[in-house]
Amino acid sequence: MKTLAFLLLLITTSFTPDTILGKWTNADKSKELTLVKNGNGYTGISEGKEILQNLVYANGTYTGKVFLPKRHQTFPCTITLKGDDTMEITVKAGFMSQTKVWTRIK
Repeated sequence: MKTLAFLLLLITTSFTPDTILGKWTNADKSKELTLVKNGNGYTGISEGKEILQNLVYANGTYTGKVFLPKRHQTFPCTITLKGDDTMEITVKAGFMSQTKVWTRIK
């Protein structure tokens, strides 16, 4: 049990908040997202628009908002890094949520 707790601690502390910076693509590689530092937080830009807004890092998770251009609406989101090159973006709309996996573009 102590070994498992140590491994979990090691995994969660191996990332720095800036690990999220860079270019990412969605599962079918139809969209690109560039994450940049914006003051004390992070912003995700796609096709010249701020899609991910006001992202703040705490306890291994980024929280903020996602703007969905097709719906012209903004929703709360969380981002969790699953490795240096994989992240999960979860968008919440009321009682529903949807998670998408994005991978780093090298």
